[in-house]
Amino acid sequence: MRCSPLLLKRQMTPFLTFLCCLLFAMPGCSLIKIHEQTKLVESVGFIKGNIKLTSDQQGAVIVLQFRDKKGIPVLERHVIASEKGDFLFSVGPGKYYIAAFIDVNNDGLYQQEEHGNYHGLPSKIDVAPKQTVTIGSITIDREVHKPDTEIKPIVKIRAVWKNIGKVAALDDPRFSRDNYELGLWRPVDFLDQAEGGLFFLQEYQKGKIPVLLVHGVNGGPADWEKVIESLDKRFFQPWVLYYPSGLRLDMISDYLVEAVSRLQHKYAFTEFNVIAHSMGGLVARSFVKKYIEHAAENSKRLRLVMTVNSPMAGMPAAAAGIRQSPIVIPSWRDVEPDSAFLQGIHAWNWPPEIPYHLVFSFTDEESGDGVVPLQSQVPLKLQLESIRMYAFNNDHVGTLNDNNFIDLLNRILKDNIKK
Repeated sequence: MRCSPLLLKRQMTPFLTFLCCLLFAMPGCSLIKIHEQTKLVESVGFIKGNIKLTSDQQGAVIVLQFRDKKGIPVLERHVIASEKGDFLFSVGPGKYYIAAFIDVNNDGLYQQEEHGNYHGLPSKIDVAPKQTVTIGSITIDREVHKPDTEIKPIVKIRAVWKNIGKVAALDDPRFSRDNYELGLWRPVDFLDQAEGGLFFLQEYQKGKIPVLLVHGVNGGPADWEKVIESLDKRFFQPWVLYYPSGLRLDMISDYLVEAVSRLQHKYAFTEFNVIAHSMGGLVARSFVKKYIEHAAENSKRLRLVMTVNSPMAGMPAAAAGIRQSPIVIPSWRDVEPDSAFLQGIHAWNWPPEIPYHLVFSFTDEESGDGVVPLQSQVPLKLQLESIRMYAFNNDHVGTLNDNNFIDLLNRILKDNIKK
């Protein structure tokens, strides 16, 4: 099926035209799957709480989330509590248990001598669609608390959590263009098939500064191929975030905070850089906000952040898509101008101690880069927060392969190395 002529008559941006063409070209079964997965993503709720410590043990506090499946607790994931003891899980509707322990030996696994506790006896936590459940505080004291009846959990953790720090090559089949598209339209299938994660491109190398690359909508790690090839491997190691771009952006930035926190816990690196393209710029700003809220000292670890051709003020095309499309991709709701997500990240002020570089692009034919309008790439607040702005006469994706941009990026990275 071709794009509806009626839709194309409505002064749509190239980006919205592209999305609608994809949508209306899909067979009925695909549309049903997209609709089902959109409903699933939109039904996500949250469990949040706090850990109070009276134990004399030292170490990161790891919080565990179990799903109750017919009376059997299934361990699905864990997070590292913030310096204030706060934690948050995004979960689907269901019943859950929460536990926590002090990771004394820094291996990420519970040992019998490590102090820990459950929420309740443990007690089940019921989460309805879109509900946020606050369970209050779990106290970890000088005892090892165990439930009255022995619990033997099943471990069933999604690959995206196992892929934090996993080594992969850029030609890995998971990094295919087909999977990028799958991540936009069917993010749940993406997590099953392409997995996603925060990948290393070689084994971790102590002393080399990580450069964390964040792709945009309908994108993936291969978008950064030329940038990755250009990095001076004497000083830098590239990491790539790989996520389904149809997810809500808070879910993606929550994952990134947890992934970076785990890698810090494991490798104790003291500095890294973040470079983000397109919608990834919104993910990056949300990440920085949450990362510093997780631990104030984290602001000293971020050497610099750069956004490239990012819709920092939102996309009018996303608002049009929400109004006109029979199926609304969840991430559109966050990219819509004046969305709650955008209001949240812009009400927050960028920390002056973290250098922010703002890159934008334009073409001769467009008032922007052909995808993101110029006024969205450079809103006044971000102009004032950035230490420098850079303009390129190129299109939305072309800038990442522009030799002038690549030379500039490498010069900025090297100039920012601690003396």
